[in-house]
Amino acid sequence: MWNYLEIGLHTQFVGEILDILVDEEALGTDGVPEIEKIKPFLFSPDRRGYYGIGEYVGKAFAIGKDIGPR
Repeated sequence: MWNYLEIGLHTQFVGEILDILVDEEALGTDGVPEIEKIKPFLFSPDRRGYYGIGEYVGKAFAIGKDIGPR
């Protein structure tokens, strides 16, 4: 852990990720983790709810070229 900050009733920790692990079941045929198999979720404190991550939308830094200006 690098540092921490007391924020009201909460504590924010700042650190460095040194290692990650994933079950083999979550790996694709190329050996890379697939988000669809991991099924991560997010917590929204303002709504006090959990939300799942959606489907693949497009390749980063390329999809905007097809959408065009708004």
